[in-house]
Parts: sequence; C-alpha cells; structure tokens
Amino acid sequence: MKKKGLFGLSTVAVIVATLLAITQASAAQFAHPAFYRVWDRTDSLVADGVVNRTWFWAPQPDEPRIEPWKQAPNGQRLVQYFDKSRMELNDPLADPNSPFYVTNGLLTVELISGQMQVGTGEFEDRYPANIPMSGDPGDDTTPTYAAFQGVSNTNRGDHPSPDRRGQKITATINREGTVGDDPSKANIPSTDVAYFEPTTKHNVPRAFWDFLNQVGKVRENGQTVERPLITPWFYASGFPISEAFWTKSLVRGQVIDVMIQAYERRVLTFTPTNAPGWQVEMGNIGQHYYNWRYKFQGLPGPGTGTPFRTPTPNQTPSVIPTAVPGTQIPATLVPATLVPGTVVPATTPTATQVAATATAGLSTRVATATVMATTGPTGGTPVVSTPTPTP
Repeated sequence: MKKKGLFGLSTVAVIVATLLAITQASAAQFAHPAFYRVWDRTDSLVADGVVNRTWFWAPQPDEPRIEPWKQAPNGQRLVQYFDKSRMELNDPLADPNSPFYVTNGLLTVELISGQMQVGTGEFEDRYPANIPMSGDPGDDTTPTYAAFQGVSNTNRGDHPSPDRRGQKITATINREGTVGDDPSKANIPSTDVAYFEPTTKHNVPRAFWDFLNQVGKVRENGQTVERPLITPWFYASGFPISEAFWTKSLVRGQVIDVMIQAYERRVLTFTPTNAPGWQVEMGNIGQHYYNWRYKFQGLPGPGTGTPFRTPTPNQTPSVIPTAVPGTQIPATLVPATLVPGTVVPATTPTATQVAATATAGLSTRVATATVMATTGPTGGTPVVSTPTPTP
C-alpha cells in the first residue's frame, strides 16, 4: 500500500479551490457548502419566520478567513465567523457526512485565558479580553471575559465545583469577577441544577440543560422535521467551564438580572423576564472574538498591567488576511505548487463554485434575515477539551 503524502495533489486542489471561493464571499454568502448546511438546519427557520426562537449562529454569515492551524493541511484552515460562533473546516478531505466535519472553536476559552489557539496544543499569548460577555455594547456592569478567569477552566488553571444537582443557583458575580450570593434567586423557576458534567466538573442549571437538549423544528435534507436542535448536546456549546452566576446586565438601557455561564465554545444567558423562546440565549461571542483577534479590542486598561504579551494595533497579527479579488495571494498562503504573487481571479472559475453552491436558493432568506435582530430581547447575551475532533 502506498502512503499518502501530506500534501497530495487532491489536497492542494481543494485548498486552492477554497481560497479562490472565499474571495467571492460577501456578508451574505457562505464560504463552504458545509457551513451553509449547519446554519440551514436551525437558523434558516428563524430567518424564514417559521419558528420564534433565539439564533444559534446568526441571521447571516460574516467574514471568512484562512487561519493558521498546525494540524490542518498546509498548516491552514478555512473558517467563517458568525455573530455567535466561528465555523471551521479542519480537513476538507475528511468525511463530509461526519457530524464534526464542521467544528466551532473554543472561543470562550481563548477569550478568558488570553491565549489564541493555533493548533491542537499550540497557543500564542495575547491578553484576556476585557469585553462584556453580555448586554448592550459598551455595558460596564456585566462581567468581562477576563473577569471570568478566576472561576473558569482554561489552560491557565481549573476551577472545579462539587456536584450540586438539585440545588438552586444563587451565586453572583460582578464585573470585576468578585463572587457573592443572593438567596432570593432561589425562588426563580428553572434555576435548579439539572446536570453535573464530570469531565469539567461543573453544574448546569435546568434552564440551560433544557435549552441544550430541546427538540424542535429543523431542516434536514430539504424537509422540516422535529429533531433535537443540537446533536450531541455539546456540539455548539462544548462543556461548561464555569458555574452559572447571577449578574447585572445593561439591556436596552436598563440594568436587569441575568444568569450567565461560560461553556468551552459559547456563553449562555438566562433572562426569566424575556418572552418564551428567548429566555435562554447564546451570546455574540463570534463578534467578540473577531474584534479581539483582528481589531485588538478588549485591551487591558491603562496602568492595570498584564502578564501577557499585549499586541498593538500597528502590529501585524499572526493571522492570514482574506484575499481580495484582483489582488495577489500572499506568499505565505500559496500552496507549494503555486507561485507566490499569483493573482486571485476577480471572477470565480467553474471549479471553485463553492460559495455559489452554498448559497443556491438562499437569496430570499438572507434578504429577510438581514432586517431581523441578531439577538433577542436581552440584546445578545450571550482546558478540558470536549471529546470531539479538534476545533
């Protein structure tokens, strides 16, 4: 049996096709058909008005990128950002029917720890994100990701909890990460602990457990059917890496009580005063992470100091920019069989109709989705690795 080379012709062809395809992607396009299939399963029904529930991804995709990933072919992988996550294609030659052909990143872990992951076990030190985890933009009442470092499991240390099944969530946390207790919260329904995750040793309140295991309408093979919205339950969120806490959050200009919990891949919030279908929401962590990684938002305040390397806006980030039609492919991005400086076509060749295929028949949905709020009534609230393929 002949051994397959790491970068065979078929691998290079797929990479080149992907690079050319994403140059055609706009804010209303999907960079890969697999990304569209994942989004279509749950969020197309929200965009079409078939169901009234929170978004799992967003009304539409955001920017695609080619990012470093040591274990990916050629050390790079295709990703696409959404308001609430980042979809990833680690191996374009893997089984497309695998439930983990598309993964979504450990964004929460990175934002809390301040370490940007560039491989299964490879990280770059940056800074914990001083970005509010929920609430209105600029909210100065909600805890930041950096504030959760003292209560969350990351590469910088674990903060496990004993099994508290049956007990009520009354713990509180403020913007600085100081933990307290509010016994009055025991009277709020759906705040009893329903599940204890033994891998990360954290408890999940009933509101979040029911949300992660809910059954409802999804699209599969062009048909609308009743199925679990998330399969398995931790596919979108990952495992919990903190306990759930009550906190204050600024929503539509009003400070309200919100329960918040960090998971490996998402942040969940519970607002009991919201309408059904929107009481539990996934935060806009995709937006937060993109702004942290590419726009250097959430820097430590002046004079606070940080033990981690702090990038500055005039630095070149350790990421690969998305190619622009009609411009040159960066030399670092070109597969070995191409010549650095090759011009990216302004029109997509027939062999690279990935984006067009992904968005076939989608124009009506996207047009509808763009006028809908990305978040619900709360305004977008949103290591022990999950036993799935790497993010």
